[in-house]
Amino acid sequence: MIFHFMNGGLSYDPAAVMASTAHDIMWITAACVLSFIGAYMQYFGAIQMGFRDKTHSIPLACNLWFFAHDTTFVVNYHHWFTQVDFWMVRGFWFALAVFALCETTVSVQILRYSRGELFPGMSLIQALLSYAGLQLFAYGLFWWFLSMIRDPYYLLSFSTTVILAPMFNIAMLRARGSRRGFSLFMLIGFVLLTIGFWLWMFLIDPYFREPFFWLIALGNIGISIATIGYFQRLPEYRRAAVAPDHGRGAVPITAIPQ
Repeated sequence: MIFHFMNGGLSYDPAAVMASTAHDIMWITAACVLSFIGAYMQYFGAIQMGFRDKTHSIPLACNLWFFAHDTTFVVNYHHWFTQVDFWMVRGFWFALAVFALCETTVSVQILRYSRGELFPGMSLIQALLSYAGLQLFAYGLFWWFLSMIRDPYYLLSFSTTVILAPMFNIAMLRARGSRRGFSLFMLIGFVLLTIGFWLWMFLIDPYFREPFFWLIALGNIGISIATIGYFQRLPEYRRAAVAPDHGRGAVPITAIPQ
């Protein structure tokens, strides 16, 4: 069978995950580290470019989902450190605590620089309340997703964040018509994230070597690579001046392509 069902939900074998990790600890750790390096390149690059170009560089929907995922993991500290008590999971906790701070920074950039684009006509308070409502909606969706699966080590929920990560980048670049908010460093991070993550998953449990995961992995990596090609064909963005913010967010007066 292509699909495996355990306790009513799609899942992997926790015992097999532990056994595989112990057996291939060096390869699995290397793949895991590569994926997290890529993820940090993605967010650190996005934050840097967001402040430089006065915009947001992580799509709103992605940032909402990532924040719901990461903060849910972090607030379950007791579960990860006392019930699971596995060194790699403890490492994930610290890594995701940093990501939650990064996602908060992107949220600030969205409200400060992209209010006119994402919340047109709204005051800062109205946009903030709207954003909070969307974040609560994302929590509801994420918790609903968790209720339908058996995911003791968050591997399936991690997968959703990696799949979403590069999904809308080409659309954002196309809409902006320039490299605004993006850098090659950031986009290479997406490639490292997807390659490292799926190598890690393929090594960790046979469930992740099912045909549908191969299709997902190839598409995920392919989108990340294709985004670099699209990015390189676009003109540079040079922020020459910014109009005053009258409840619309910072609005560039000129963007000079090179």
